[in-house]
Amino acid sequence: MALVTGTDCDLTVATQSYEDSVNSFELAFDTEKLEYQTLGGTRAAGGTESGTLTITAAYDSDETPSLFDALWTAAGSTIAYVATVGGSTFTGNAIAVRPSAIATAGEVSEFTVALTLDGIPTKAAAA
Repeated sequence: MALVTGTDCDLTVATQSYEDSVNSFELAFDTEKLEYQTLGGTRAAGGTESGTLTITAAYDSDETPSLFDALWTAAGSTIAYVATVGGSTFTGNAIAVRPSAIATAGEVSEFTVALTLDGIPTKAAAA
């Protein structure tokens, strides 16, 4: 599993940009390897690759604009993201899911949500 982490992530939900809403993110990739038996023994080959974009953001429901409310409404639809780590930028699409609301007394409330990637992102040099 390859892992990319950072704090500069811009999500676009229904044409609205949320570039200042994400506190941290993680792009994780996983490949299911294929194994098959041959006369020479077990062989392995690369299989399908998938990924997840996990974000943590402040619980901003009822703010304008609100990333929490946008993800809640867009659940099941495709959203765009741009994630920058050091000198690399990753762009692509993910499937929105409804975030959970968790609160702790005396603390700023945050939410974390894992979005399944819709394809592997494009990697480019950061602008």
